[in-house]
Amino acid sequence: MKTNVKMKALKCAFPHTIPIMTGFLFLGMSYGIYMHVSGFSFWYPMLMAMTIFAGSVEFVCVNFLLGAFNPLQAFIVTLILNARHIFYGISMLDRFKGMGWKKIYLIFGMCDETFSVNYTADIPKDVDSGWFMFFVTLLNQIYWVLGATLGGLFGSLITFNTEGLDFVMTAMFVVIFLEQYLKDKNHLSSYIGLGVSLLMLIFFGAEHFMIPAIAGILVCLSDGRKGEGYSMSLVQRIITVAMCVLGTMITRFLPFLVFPVHKETPKYIQYLGKVLPGALFGLLIIYCLRKVSLWSGNHAIPELLAILVVIGIHLWKRNMLLSIATGTVFYMLLVQIVF
Repeated sequence: MKTNVKMKALKCAFPHTIPIMTGFLFLGMSYGIYMHVSGFSFWYPMLMAMTIFAGSVEFVCVNFLLGAFNPLQAFIVTLILNARHIFYGISMLDRFKGMGWKKIYLIFGMCDETFSVNYTADIPKDVDSGWFMFFVTLLNQIYWVLGATLGGLFGSLITFNTEGLDFVMTAMFVVIFLEQYLKDKNHLSSYIGLGVSLLMLIFFGAEHFMIPAIAGILVCLSDGRKGEGYSMSLVQRIITVAMCVLGTMITRFLPFLVFPVHKETPKYIQYLGKVLPGALFGLLIIYCLRKVSLWSGNHAIPELLAILVVIGIHLWKRNMLLSIATGTVFYMLLVQIVF
């Protein structure tokens, strides 16, 4: 009987995850290849996909691992980037009641895409909602782990020039920022994220601007209502990844520990949940471009042109995969052939 309940829930959940499967396999493989060309074995993206399971943090973590050992920065940045997960948790407080042991995994695996399906899906009355949400979460993580692992494994088989592939992270954050910008009625937080981050980059430099930028963004919002020359040891890498895992899990589990089901969420917390995403995705774009110089090399022309292509394609088609892939390929052609 229990087997029939599970199979029915699995069959009902799978069609809801097909669009996510397409995206996760593409982005996961891009992430795995990016890790490989950055000098990491396939088990890095595989284990990080299994334990962190937060795409934007995993991409950013590559830069943490390539830079100076700074676990505090990794922890704080992860907390800030995944702050939105706190509000996902608040939304699911009632829905996860009575789920038993499944609740732990449902909270652990509550990434953006999984939340969107589990929160909005119209689950048939004859399908167990707990098992439905469990299988949505499990399938999505399988897609992501599989894509990241395949990318890490097959990265060594790639024979073409991969120069410029790292632009995939910039393209991803440009698309996410643009989606958030188009969704918001008030764009002030997006402008604050870009402006404050750029100022902090100028004043503090590429290696040290993140925490001051985050602090500056929070101050402004409150008022408005890879490093070269560094090589981490294995232990330092494990600590850095562990900080990303810890930061992610804190944001996902915190609401269920802090906010009782029948207690109203503080107004200011609700406010930050609405305005932080746009600002933070603006910060991430600047973070990706932090080592691009306007005064030397190609004067940021390839990056600017590729970003314009990403924006144009996304405004035209509103397809994340198409926008990211087109912008990345265009950037690779620019840096390998034109410049």
